Amino acid sequence: MAKQKGIIKLKGSIGGMTFYERNRKNLIRTTGGVEKSRIEKDPAFKRTRENMSEFGGSAKVGKAFRMGFVSVIKTMGSVNIVGKITALMRRINANGAGVRG
Repeated sequence: MAKQKGIIKLKGSIGGMTFYERNRKNLIRTTGGVEKSRIEKDPAFKRTRENMSEFGGSAKVGKAFRMGFVSVIKTMGSVNIVGKITALMRRINANGAGVRG
């Protein structure tokens, strides 16, 4: 990925390029990927929709868990705590016997 240099720092998309900030660095990349409408409707993306649904559920449960321990997380948590808790919830969700999605 390219880095932005100069006085003007952009955020957003312009002409097939996406400008964003990560870890206090301004970066740029080409816009790409599958269109949202195709993922939502195309039968070929059924598994993708199931994965999106499961990840969304895991993220919601992870947030509820974090909110329950907000005072502890503020003092002892790292910058990666959200991802770690979501990953834990995904593993718990994967062990279930329910229907995918």
